[in-house]
Amino acid sequence: MTTHDPIEIWRMNAFTDRPFSGNPAGVVLQADALSERQMQELAPQLNNVSETVYVLAPRDASADLQLRYFTPTTEVDLCGHATIAALFALAASGRISGHQNTATIRARTRVGVLELGLEFIDGELAWASMRQPVPAHRLPSAPQQAAGILGLKPAAIRTDLPIACTSTGIWSCYVPLMSLDALASIAVDHQRIASLWPENAALAGIYPFVITGGELRSSRLRTQGRFFCPPQYGILEDPVTGTASGALAAYLMHHGLLSATGELEAHQGLEMGSPGSLYARRTDSGAMEIRGRAVAIYRGQLTF
Repeated sequence: MTTHDPIEIWRMNAFTDRPFSGNPAGVVLQADALSERQMQELAPQLNNVSETVYVLAPRDASADLQLRYFTPTTEVDLCGHATIAALFALAASGRISGHQNTATIRARTRVGVLELGLEFIDGELAWASMRQPVPAHRLPSAPQQAAGILGLKPAAIRTDLPIACTSTGIWSCYVPLMSLDALASIAVDHQRIASLWPENAALAGIYPFVITGGELRSSRLRTQGRFFCPPQYGILEDPVTGTASGALAAYLMHHGLLSATGELEAHQGLEMGSPGSLYARRTDSGAMEIRGRAVAIYRGQLTF
């Protein structure tokens, strides 16, 4: 029996402008009537591949809205692709509009209030951005295990670039590879991913990548990557990661591979048959910002 007004739901593909590519996201608008238990139970029904985001009213005047993110098995602090998807769903539903060319929304998340940017063309949302927390960097506890965890020979990993961990809200471990063939041949041991991190429960995943364009220490780089999660998240491989790609740009800048004013063009999802891409840069405040698109697949209503 329905105990609340119908709640609007969307299925979106983020970091793409083509349906059935990029990273899928469930988006639930005006979700205030749902309990935390209902949010978790609903998440795998809307999206059994990656995260579902719930858009709620703000708790105070410091934000315009609140976002909560759930994988099929647990709530997570932050999700870049679901944030971008939520903005495009809000625009498609008429809840935000393009009377001006650009707009800013403040969203409360478990990592704090984040600034979200909107770029409109002829009144339609064309691009959305998410500003992430200032990056932090740490070395993994057992970098020598990375090759074995990925099912690769040690020679597949570059020795001129470090295996290192970076966070812009969630911690990820970055592994630079020699070739796209190595990236495609990965056979990851998900149970061992957490061993790379001393406080293993805090590691969101491992991000092997290949630099495919641009020159090192230049203002623009292009990468192809993959993102694998520990089993507790209920996601084996995330097609196109937003937060972790912002942190990848921070990793590249921190280690002198991308200029501080440069931009990363990050590609993922090719091996999963769901390619997508996004852009990442550092803002004047030192925070990272990701930028991308999303496309709607369907909309509906919850009536339970």
